[in-house]
Parts: sequence; structure tokens; C-alpha cells
Amino acid sequence: MTAILWDLDDTLLETLPARMEALAHAHERVLGTPIDPVALWRANRGGTLEALARRLCGENYLAFTAAYRDYYYALPGRARPFPGIEAALRTLHAAGVPMAIVTSKVSWGATEELEAAGLLQYFHAVIGFDDTEQHKPDPEPVYAALDRLLIDHPTRVTLVGDSPADIWAARNAGIRSVAALWGTIDAPALLDALPDATARTPGEVLQLIAEAGGRDR
Repeated sequence: MTAILWDLDDTLLETLPARMEALAHAHERVLGTPIDPVALWRANRGGTLEALARRLCGENYLAFTAAYRDYYYALPGRARPFPGIEAALRTLHAAGVPMAIVTSKVSWGATEELEAAGLLQYFHAVIGFDDTEQHKPDPEPVYAALDRLLIDHPTRVTLVGDSPADIWAARNAGIRSVAALWGTIDAPALLDALPDATARTPGEVLQLIAEAGGRDR
């Protein structure tokens, strides 16, 4: 296996409660009405916060994203690794597999949370919302990660993620996809995106990577 790309939220880090609290706060503050944040985010299908805010607020979308981020990043203990994540990353890192983050979260926020969770050491690059003009499901963030990893031929690269946008981005970039079922908020939509493989635990990702490596030899 040449490299592995990972999504962040709902894949590596369990941030959903804090994100949904921030989403509900931003909606009520900017639009003045309460909402079901999980249903709203599920309908976003892995798109960016900015894309969601534009649909909700039009030209006033920056007020929404600012309200969300100001609230979210002030929450204590907002992110923690899913069980089994650190062990999987440690195993891959020890095997010399280069890894990068491809997330729709702003890069400084992603880097801060990875460092606080003790996971930043495992990654050669963090590609966030502010690093590319286009975002998942567009392949540009994947290409940016491959550039940072100095990979010219991505035929043996895998992206692990929890949303349809992750699966589509991998397909659009010509790399393999693994659906992270342990953290997704919408498993049917994730599976409908037709990932190349599925994993119910981070440990199953290791098995898939090992099997792929065996086929490549």
C-alpha cells in the first residue's frame, strides 16, 4: 500500500455531539429558529459547512459559519479518537505507510484537534477546507494530499471516510475507498455511494490494507 488518506470527523475523531450543538446554535442565532441538527447535517451528505451555510443563508453565509466556529472551538473536550483508531494508526505508521488527512474542516482546526488527541504525529500532511478551491466530492483535496506526500501514481492509495462525499472524492481521483461505518451518521447513504470496501472497526481497515498489499505483490 503506497499511502492512506483519512477523513477526520466521524472517521478518526468523535466530534458529532459538539458539532451538532454548534450547528443548532448557529442556526438559531443567525436564522432565529430551532432545527434538528443531525437531520440537517445528514442532508448535507458530507459537504462543507460553507456549502450548507450558503444554502441556508445566501450571501449572509459567513455570519453562520462564524457563529458555528466561534461556538464549536470554545467547547471543551469536543474531540476524541474513536476506539481502535490510535492502535490502527500506530500500526500503519510503524509499517512505514505514509498518511494524510483530507477533511472539509479548516486546516488549523483539524491540526489543533489532531494534536490534542495525540494523533498528529502519524500524519505527513493535513489538507483542510482552506487548502483548496474545490472540496469533496471534487478530487482536488485528494490531489493536494498526494502532492504533499510526493505521490505521482495513486493506484495504490486508499481513502477512508464516513460520508458519500469521501467515497465520491476517492472515485473521482481514481483511488480506492473504504467506508468507515463505525462513525457515520448515515450508513445507508454511505453504502449507496458504492465504496470499494467497508469497515465496521478501525481494525478492519488494517485487514483490508493487508489484503490489498498482498494482492499488489
